[in-house]
Amino acid sequence: MNKEYELIIIGGGAGAFAAANTANKLKKKTLLVNYEKILPLGGTCVNVGCVPSKIMLHQGEEYYNAVRSKFRAIKLQGRSDFIEALKETHEMVKNFRNKNYEKVIEKQEYVDFKEGLASFVDSHTVKVDNKTFKGKHFLIAAGAYTFVPPIKGIDKIDFITNVNIFNLKKKPKSVIIIGGGPLGMEFSQIFHHFGVKVTVLQRSERVIPKFDSMLGEELRKHLQEEGITIYTNADSKEVKKTKNGIELTVEIDGKRKVLTAEKLMLATGLQANTKLLETEKSGVNLDEKGFVKVNEFMQTSQKHIYAAGDVTGLMPLETTAAKQGNFAVFNMFENANKKINYNEVPHAVFTSPEVAAVGITEEEFMRKYNVCLCRTMTLDHVEKALAIKDTRGLIRMVLDPKTKIVIGVHIIGPMAADIITTATYAIKNKMTIYDIKDTVHVFPTLSEMIKKVAQSFDQSLDEMACCVE
Repeated sequence: MNKEYELIIIGGGAGAFAAANTANKLKKKTLLVNYEKILPLGGTCVNVGCVPSKIMLHQGEEYYNAVRSKFRAIKLQGRSDFIEALKETHEMVKNFRNKNYEKVIEKQEYVDFKEGLASFVDSHTVKVDNKTFKGKHFLIAAGAYTFVPPIKGIDKIDFITNVNIFNLKKKPKSVIIIGGGPLGMEFSQIFHHFGVKVTVLQRSERVIPKFDSMLGEELRKHLQEEGITIYTNADSKEVKKTKNGIELTVEIDGKRKVLTAEKLMLATGLQANTKLLETEKSGVNLDEKGFVKVNEFMQTSQKHIYAAGDVTGLMPLETTAAKQGNFAVFNMFENANKKINYNEVPHAVFTSPEVAAVGITEEEFMRKYNVCLCRTMTLDHVEKALAIKDTRGLIRMVLDPKTKIVIGVHIIGPMAADIITTATYAIKNKMTIYDIKDTVHVFPTLSEMIKKVAQSFDQSLDEMACCVE
């Protein structure tokens, strides 16, 4: 017999859980179905994304910086164990998953949970194992997985991804990472800080290409200074197994080059988890890459079916997935017409130095209006950065030239991911540089860089002492 629900959620990540939480508050009888063979409860972020990579980055950075202190008074020696770091990270992830997902789902009064692969039978029915379930509304939040580029021989290579890295039994001596986006950059530094020789290949002309060009250029400079090899305009052609690992033929700026390493890692973007769902039976439209097409309210081509998270291909972040899931449920049950302004969503890369941004870039504003009011400030103007001897990086602020309202902030530097929230409040609340200047900041802090760059629009910072206004 078919069991009927007001909402059926396919997936178990941030978008799915946010939707389940909202549906539970609205007292809507809900079924959440997650397929563990794709990812356990919690989805990408807690299992193979934000959480484990940040744990690994912190472990590597703690060791790397400790034995390379910038202060004459500090001289330390030490050792690190990459495989032990993987094991500890895996243990911590299990605890995070248990606390934030497995125990949480048990407390949802109106939400049932079922483990298994959900596939559509028709637009109002899904099959899980041998049982069918009917739903008035659906949310597809099945996530995405690593896109495998069409490189000759790639199907014969046992490559690493952020998902299977925990299967490593020994630390590789060298690794080639294909992909210079946030994932590729973070893992390049994880490997490097644990003593692995790293080469990064980025297809476009700069790393982290979705960020302001200044940030990509600055990040590349600092990672290369550490000893990471980075090639841009790199088109991977063929990969072969060798007795010592892999051999990769790549075209860099039009010239062929053969690179060798013990391991190959793919950080090449995402592909939606839609094939197994048999979405064609639901009538939901997909784009050419297999992502679920949605409107601004997260609604698909079927009015009663919504989608959220990485499966949509829209700004694949844990934070946006959760907000999309939350808004989708309000929209389907209360006609709330909630939508996300993606210009107010901060995003970050947790390398050292960190990269963080919110709002419009200088290039985007120039393309649209052919005019821009921007200032860029290096961190040697920030007293806290000088005090901790870490002035790597800079900050760029973009203003609307007519109103002096802040419309974009782009940072590379220590603690950039924490500081960017201040800029997010400024953009969301349409603050001008004068609102920021008139706000008292704690001294000395790194977050003062927001105030300093605002001050720089009207006066040279070289002519100002700290805390003059």
